[in-house]
Amino acid sequence: MSKGDDKIPFQGRVVTAAGKGHFVVETNKGHRIKCMLSGKMRTKNIKVIEGDKVDVEVSVYDVNNGIIVYRTK
Repeated sequence: MSKGDDKIPFQGRVVTAAGKGHFVVETNKGHRIKCMLSGKMRTKNIKVIEGDKVDVEVSVYDVNNGIIVYRTK
């Protein structure tokens, strides 16, 4: 199994910003996931605030934590 095969993509909305790049995202299915910004979003200085729609990748091994990979416009 390669490194990219064990991710589940979700779309959701940022509910709260916890600081230092950590957020709580509510998915379209109603689940709440603790997420952090991906490395490329940090280096490109992409800002995420409450209410933004985001794409999240969640590992199949730990579905409570995820990574925000894209902020939709």
